[in-house]
Amino acid sequence: MRRIAAALFLASALTTPAKAQEVAAALSIFGPFGIDDLDGELPLSVEFRFTVPLSDSFALEPFVAAGSHRNRRGARPEGFYGAQIRQRIGRLTGKDVQVFATYGAAAYYSRFGSRPPVIGQFGFGLRRRLTQHVAFRPEVQLLTFSVVPIGARFVAGVSIDLGW
Repeated sequence: MRRIAAALFLASALTTPAKAQEVAAALSIFGPFGIDDLDGELPLSVEFRFTVPLSDSFALEPFVAAGSHRNRRGARPEGFYGAQIRQRIGRLTGKDVQVFATYGAAAYYSRFGSRPPVIGQFGFGLRRRLTQHVAFRPEVQLLTFSVVPIGARFVAGVSIDLGW
């Protein structure tokens, strides 16, 4: 899992000029829609994301979310990893606020390994600039297996613009 995340971040960093890249750290939580494919509710997780702009409106965002599920036998790691496209919605974007849609693919992992089926994700969010290089970024995503909705994920965090 660490190797996959490291490879995604490294590949993203090497393929795009650094002037508009950003990193984000966030808290995320997943809630199922009655289907227990992912062990029910996942614990509060820490998420790291690296944003690589592709154009004025589009960006690629590899991410990894890591949490720890505790029970009588101890703690076990679990979470999501994947990549998404962030598409800015121009009509709703202002000077300090960007509204965007996200869509991409993720996979679930736990101490038992990674589950190969790809989980689709679609969502909306906003990026509210707090200072010249720091922004608050909440978003909500619908997770699907094939075309069946299986849950929702809420992510809120801070992004830091690495533009020089």
